[in-house]
Amino acid sequence: MAIRVIFAPTADLARSASADITIEAEYGAYVWEGTQFTAAHHQSEGPYAGRHQGGSQPAPCNNSEIPVLDEGTIGVSHMDLDTLGGVARAMGCNYLFEGNEGFWNLAEFVDVSGPHKLKNSGATATDLDRLYAFWAWSQANRLPRASELTDITEYVINAIHALQRVMNLNAEMIEAGRAFKANEEALNKESLVAVVNNVALRKAGSFVNHLYTTSQGVECEMVLTLNTKFKSITLSSAEDGIDCCSIMQKVFGPDAGGHKGIAGSPRGVEMTMEDCGKVFAELQA
Repeated sequence: MAIRVIFAPTADLARSASADITIEAEYGAYVWEGTQFTAAHHQSEGPYAGRHQGGSQPAPCNNSEIPVLDEGTIGVSHMDLDTLGGVARAMGCNYLFEGNEGFWNLAEFVDVSGPHKLKNSGATATDLDRLYAFWAWSQANRLPRASELTDITEYVINAIHALQRVMNLNAEMIEAGRAFKANEEALNKESLVAVVNNVALRKAGSFVNHLYTTSQGVECEMVLTLNTKFKSITLSSAEDGIDCCSIMQKVFGPDAGGHKGIAGSPRGVEMTMEDCGKVFAELQA
């Protein structure tokens, strides 16, 4: 039996499955625990409280305690750079970590602070190039949506190979990362409708709720976006002071979902700029 990576998109599916090691398999307050090891760090208290909020757990990408599997199953709830780093540790890919501490510290910083705080990371230009290069690859190679337990081993192996090229500063991937960054900067400028009372109102056909700082350098506390592709609304907060999910549910009812930091309108219900106005009115209230 080789190593398999299993994706459980919901807590109920995770509860029905068994994995030797789980990596950042957190569903709100529920943590899918591995039979051998659990790498989790987003809980506010208990054994899986992250060191970024007073606990002891590092991000999985920086967790050197993760054992290396010869065979078995790794369980995940999603796939981002931090999760991939933890999976790579469990698969014994030491070559990705030796001498690359700065890059993985950057990955942990982004995971716990958000990409909108990137300017505060203290990362080197080389590691920022690597990060954008991986983001560019990730955008072009998204983990497919799933509604059941899914074997994503092949996807993970491809992602690890891409990450190795990024670490080696592959010219094509670095250039793609720089183009990705340039596109982000253009999207920042084009998507902005207005800034009112520290809220950036945006309208775009792609995700822009990480763009808290405008192209003019104005820092906003929240982003309220109408997604023109999905006709949905997303509200996000740069800090922990405002509960986005509570606000969206007050406006649109219990079918609105998400969590404190970011929440969306009910699935399958088309939204307009007028609906954005309702959210904005609730924010002012």
